[in-house]
Amino acid sequence: MSVSPEQLMEELRTLCRGRGVQTPGIDLHVGPALRQVCGIVETDGAEAVRTKLREWVTNAARGFPVEVRNAVLAPLGLHEDAQYRFLNERIEWLARQQDRGARTVRRRMESGLQRLVEVALQPAPTTVHLAPSELWHVKEFDALLKLDGPTPACTERRTVVADTDGVNEIAWSITIPSPTPEGAPGDLDIEVLHGVELIGHERPSPRRFLMKLRLPRPLNTGQTHQFALEVRVPRGQSMRPTYVFWPERMCESFRLRVRFDRDDLPESVWRVDEALARDTDDLTPWPKKLPVDEIGEIDVEFSHPRQGRGYGVQWAPRPRT
Repeated sequence: MSVSPEQLMEELRTLCRGRGVQTPGIDLHVGPALRQVCGIVETDGAEAVRTKLREWVTNAARGFPVEVRNAVLAPLGLHEDAQYRFLNERIEWLARQQDRGARTVRRRMESGLQRLVEVALQPAPTTVHLAPSELWHVKEFDALLKLDGPTPACTERRTVVADTDGVNEIAWSITIPSPTPEGAPGDLDIEVLHGVELIGHERPSPRRFLMKLRLPRPLNTGQTHQFALEVRVPRGQSMRPTYVFWPERMCESFRLRVRFDRDDLPESVWRVDEALARDTDDLTPWPKKLPVDEIGEIDVEFSHPRQGRGYGVQWAPRPRT
């Protein structure tokens, strides 16, 4: 079923009424358009429906301006400080918080709901038809980010699978954000550990590094090969507190481990899952907080990460005293 923007917008408006997402028996009040965009199935009970709605709205609105984001969360009953019984009460609360009239807040609500519709109905990434020598995908991607040494370093191991005969080269890329919003992208030191030979190195943009890697022998369809590289931030250069993987081709599984300095543990760490473009720019904490274990590590896994979405972790450094 295709979802029309008008139908989805009307269902969102309807959902704002009463207690919003907190309405008892919410599974009986969600229309087909919302069910499709949120992945709600017939067997989902009320709490499962409520959880899927909350996660979809929260993630979709994460990149909105604060006033627009709150103008979505509060009317839908998803703002923890605006758990009022009626929509009018939540609008009045929001008007007080933003020092604006109720009419202005309702306009912001409409704008925010429209943004949700745009996020839900954005077209899927265009399929790129690759040359036969480039037809391969990632079976496993395992990354270990070490933050307890003289400079941040990441060991990245990939197992690739040939989807055609004669695969003899692999393209590997990494994009780095600037250490600060105002700063310029930094540099990286990249070393091959095993499994491939580095035969080309480009920097197509200030943030993106592209490597051309030769395999020890051509792979035929279904054959696998593992290789590893280590990426280091040059000494003295700071690193943005984020590691997010944006798959450029099919990947069956991604596992990330981060080892923090036990004498400088972060204030909080959170999981980034299916992020949209720019969702991770402002380092706003996501709902899924991650505990750091007793040896200063976190470990997350993602099954079949989608191309064009972001997966990984971010953290908030502890304030310096």
